[in-house]
Amino acid sequence: MAPDTPLDAERILETLAQHDVDYVIVGGLAVQTHGHVRTTVDIDVFPRPEPANLARLADALNALDARVLNPGSEGVPIDARTLPRATLWQFATRHGAVDVLLDAPGAPRYGDLRKRALEVSLGELKLAIAGRDDLISMKRASGRPVDLEDIAALTEPGGSDAER
Repeated sequence: MAPDTPLDAERILETLAQHDVDYVIVGGLAVQTHGHVRTTVDIDVFPRPEPANLARLADALNALDARVLNPGSEGVPIDARTLPRATLWQFATRHGAVDVLLDAPGAPRYGDLRKRALEVSLGELKLAIAGRDDLISMKRASGRPVDLEDIAALTEPGGSDAER
């Protein structure tokens, strides 16, 4: 499985649901949900940081045949003890790339992020998508060119937005 495996977000989300993982989608897929059409090569999830949830997340990642991409961490086992050791994990899976954020600049505490998240359905899946203001805060703190473009699109007057 190559790090550039095409993203099949639905299959990844189904696996997370099968393992009862509590998380909020952030990043490119969240931006798309808020109405800004752009491409993304991965799915970014911000999981509830409780040990039992991280254990379920690790089980889901292992079910996806995840492989750690973080430089210097290749070959590290994916389990509930390992996940809290970094604020960002990057994985290659058989259905595409998954980034797991346990903390991010500009992000609120998980409980607040989850409370303000949009609830959307994808078939039978119920998904939590970062709210527009939280997403903008995280993107502003990151400051990468793609994030600044996302902020401009998300704050454009009259733009299509899931919350309008």
